[in-house]
This record gives sequence, structure tokens and C-alpha cells, in this order.
Amino acid sequence: MTVKVLAFFDSRYQGGDDAWKSLREAVPPSRQHFALDRPSTLGWYDLSNPQSAAQVVLFARNAGIDGFVLDVEWDKTQKSYSSGGEPLADLTGEHFGLAFQWRNGPDQFWQSPAPDALRQERAAALIKAINIGAPALMGGGVVLAVKYPKLIWEPKATLALLRAEAKAAGLPGLYLMACRAEDQNGSYAALGYDALLDPGPAEWQSCPPANNPSGFDYLEVMAGLRDSVDYMDRFYDYPLFAVARMINRDQRGKVVPRVFPGFFNWQKHPEGGAMHLINRRSSGPQPVDRHLYGLFFENAMLWARGHLPADERAVFLDSWNGWLTGSQVEPGLLDGDLVYNATRNAIDRSRYVIKSREQSPDCSLDDAVKERIALLVEAAKNF
Repeated sequence: MTVKVLAFFDSRYQGGDDAWKSLREAVPPSRQHFALDRPSTLGWYDLSNPQSAAQVVLFARNAGIDGFVLDVEWDKTQKSYSSGGEPLADLTGEHFGLAFQWRNGPDQFWQSPAPDALRQERAAALIKAINIGAPALMGGGVVLAVKYPKLIWEPKATLALLRAEAKAAGLPGLYLMACRAEDQNGSYAALGYDALLDPGPAEWQSCPPANNPSGFDYLEVMAGLRDSVDYMDRFYDYPLFAVARMINRDQRGKVVPRVFPGFFNWQKHPEGGAMHLINRRSSGPQPVDRHLYGLFFENAMLWARGHLPADERAVFLDSWNGWLTGSQVEPGLLDGDLVYNATRNAIDRSRYVIKSREQSPDCSLDDAVKERIALLVEAAKNF
């Protein structure tokens, strides 16, 4: 069984041009900020248009992606949960499915006690929102990642309630994931999570920043001698950042990898405090070396194949269309199809290696051969 690749997907680009407005109007506040890319091949699509939605899914499938991960949030106006994935439902099937991430942070309902009947009603609403289209299954269940697991009051009871409501709704089950970097003592597994998922780059800085501003730097900023982002923002070297995420994975528990071609979030931090992934060894406008990204992706897929159960082998791609964070895989004006092709090539190479290993005969040495080799080594020492 191959390794499944699931990509986070922003479903807000539908029903008009409002969702694209922030991308059109965003201007980097510093020369050290990478400019936001713009869509090229797929254009400024509207997912509510069936043809546009079909083109997006087709491009993703051609890259080797097995499904999208949609954010599920509580809509105060409609008093229900929504993922915005309805335009994609008819495009899913055996080879492309939907997974979900519960953005429970803004939903303060689950952060405090509530009557059992009300909790059951809210849980049923959440399950209803993810019961659309064909699911991208892991471990035989619909994938539901919890964005902020620490914000759930009585998490063990809450997860059990969600599983019960999923069963009542006719779902094959839930595959619950906590967005955390490690579970060495098994505390999250004890709560009822099936696995953990690497947090996004902004939530888990896996290595020290490349810049370490001092008080003198602050004085230079105040005097107008330096750009304020030198002091306010954090810059991370992409190669170190990616490598730090992959080392010692076996010691962190059952944590599914998340990969990304780049990341910066200055658009969300206009007053400073943004983080940026950079490649100090590259030249030109690209913040990250696509070759390094490909190696990161391949490493994650091969690790998943070797360390996760057969029906739970997956790698998550931080974003298919994360235009506001520079993590998108969709073809753009600045990158062309470089990131898209790097993604497709990394997936193809990894799956080829995995298939080759699964079909290769057993080449392990028996005890007799090992003993002869040991004798030869010992004889060489005495020669």
C-alpha cells in the first residue's frame, strides 16, 4: 500500500471575488518580505463554478495528491459548522477524497463545561459538516485533525462523543489527529487520538531562528538605521528547519509528517512579529530551493512508509492554495509550475522507491552467511 498525500485546501475561494481581495491588495511592508504570488494556470477561480472546481481537483490529482484537507469552523451567523467543501463533493471518489481539520480555537463552546444534551447537539453538527463527499480514509476512518487540542475541556469525553456521533451518522469511523509535535509519553493516545500531526510552520519552529536581534539592533531600528523587521520578525533557514523536523522522529511517538515548499505570514502580522522561511544559499526571488523541498517531501514519504501502519501511511502537504503564506503548490506567476512539478516529481519518485521495495525479493542474509562474513572480518584483522 502506498503513502497517501493529503493537502490542506482553502475552500473560501468561491461565491465571488471577496476571498481573493486580500491577495490582490496585500503589499509587502518591507523589502525583506517576499511578495505574494498570484495564480496563473488555474486563474482567479470560483469554486462555486463546477468547471473551475473540477480543474482544481484535476491538477491536484495529476500531481499525485490523494485528497484535500478542509478547515471546519463554527459559523455564528448560521449556527452550524461549515467546511465550504460542498462544491468539491461530487468530484471525490475512490482516488480522491476529503479530510478535515477542526479549527476549534475560535469555537469557545468546547473550552468550558456545557449540558450533555447541548454538547451532543454541537458534536452532531460537527459530524454533519464532515459527512460530505467521499472521505480520504486513514485507519478505516474519516480524518479529523484537531487544530488546538489543548483548548478542549475534557478531551477524552469529547473525542468519545465525536466517535459516537460519527457512528450514529453512518460514517465508517473517525481517525482523530492532534496537531502536536510529539507524544513521547502517550498522553494524547490515552485521550483517544489515533495519531498526531506535525503542526504548521507558524505553530512549531523546529530550529532556532537565523537572526538573533540584540538590544543594539533595537536601538538602530529606533534610530532609523535598520529595517524594523530585523528586530521584529523571525527568519529561519529552510534547510535547517526541514531537517530538524525529520530527525529523531521515532522518538516523538506516532506523529504524521507535514511538508511545505515555503512559508511566511507577514500578511497576518502587519505590525511585525511574522516568521519567514528563507534559503540563504539561494539567489533570485525564490525563498526556498525546490530541490531541498523535494528531498524534504521524499524523506517524509519514505519515513511514513517505514514507520506507520499500512492503512495509516500518509504525509500532509501544508497547503495546495495557501497564497497568503507562500506555501501554495498551485502554479503561480512568480514560480510558474516549479513548485507544482517539484511536488509531483517528489511524490512520483517516492512511490517508485516504495513500490520497488515492496516488490523486491528478500535479500537479507541468513545466519550462516553472517557467520562467514564475521570470520572473514576477523581474519582480515589478523592479516
